[in-house]
Parts: sequence; structure tokens; C-alpha cells
Amino acid sequence: MGMRFLASFKKTCSFEDWLKLVDSLKPQMDKHGLKLIFATESEDGTSIYDVGEVATMEGVEAFISDPEVRQMRIDAGVDIDSQEIISAVGKFNVF
Repeated sequence: MGMRFLASFKKTCSFEDWLKLVDSLKPQMDKHGLKLIFATESEDGTSIYDVGEVATMEGVEAFISDPEVRQMRIDAGVDIDSQEIISAVGKFNVF
């Protein structure tokens, strides 16, 4: 595909509810060329860290600024103001 990145955000929903949100956002993710590779929840359950892949970083920006996506994420318990692209990611391995 394209570029990989590490991102994080805070949330108030359960990890399981967040996974349901990701499933429901699949059409918008496909539209913007976004694919999640890996996600984990912080030990205290307040944050998600994920590794994603996208054709262009503009695709990430378009996805997170899409009004429908923003509202779906807010309704699910995601703190959209805490969204942070931490770094571009090169090589990685999931053990």
C-alpha cells in the first residue's frame, strides 16, 4: 500500500466497543485508503495505540476530518481531540 504510522487517542468506551466502531467505519476507511494493522489498549483502558497503513497521509487527514467519521467516533466514546499521529513507521513485526 503506502505509508505506515503509529497513532494514539483517548477513549471512554470498552476495547470491544471500539472494535465494533472500527468494523462500522470500514466503508469510510476503504474510501480514504486506510487500513489498520494492529491496535492495543493501554493497561488502564483509557487509550488506544494503533499501527495503520494508508496510501497518503492526506488520506488519514481526510478520514479523521470527515464529519460522519468524527460523529461516529464521538458517539462511540473516542476523544477525537486527543488523536495524535505519533510517528511514521518503517519496518515492524508482529510476534
